[in-house]
Amino acid sequence: MSETTALRLADQISEAILNGEFPPGTRLEEAALAARYGLSRTPVREALAEVCARGLADRRPYRGVEVVAPDRAALLDRFEALAEVEALCARLAAHRITLEGALQLDDCLGRMAEADPDAYRQLNAELHDLIGTLAGNAELMRMTQSLRTRLEIIRRAQLRRPDRMRRSLDEHRALVAAICNRQADHAADLMRGHLRAAAAELLALLDAQG
Repeated sequence: MSETTALRLADQISEAILNGEFPPGTRLEEAALAARYGLSRTPVREALAEVCARGLADRRPYRGVEVVAPDRAALLDRFEALAEVEALCARLAAHRITLEGALQLDDCLGRMAEADPDAYRQLNAELHDLIGTLAGNAELMRMTQSLRTRLEIIRRAQLRRPDRMRRSLDEHRALVAAICNRQADHAADLMRGHLRAAAAELLALLDAQG
């Protein structure tokens, strides 16, 4: 069974937790999850390890894996780290932007404006990946992807907040304009603000589920 299968399953379990299907205190039993998702216990075990790494569950002595309330401090730390790394990517992308890169950003934005919520979430990740690529620094790209892997499903959840998708699109438009106009400092500030807004929306969502 591939690593991709385990990560996809981790995404599904994470979504179920964030949707309230598995509230805090729920035991995530391998056999039950294997039956639910039609998989063997090996990818389930790997997926649960990833869900724990995301801070959505914890392996407890004599109890197995149990859903926990997200650690707000840990989430904020991860968002802060991601905001700073992606802000640097936006700054470098603004310095190094090419006509081809600007057209790619505009194309992605156009598709985001017409997308339904599911497609928007995918295009959101695509746009951030593109900015990372345009930054032209492989090490920064690896750092960004590592942080985003831990936060991606949680970041998607905040888009369920009322009117968040429209505001997210506006934030991306301003960000892309700054990058294409080579306004490096402004692009970094906008990226930082965008991710801080996402963190605030997520915390509000968690409070509402409360």
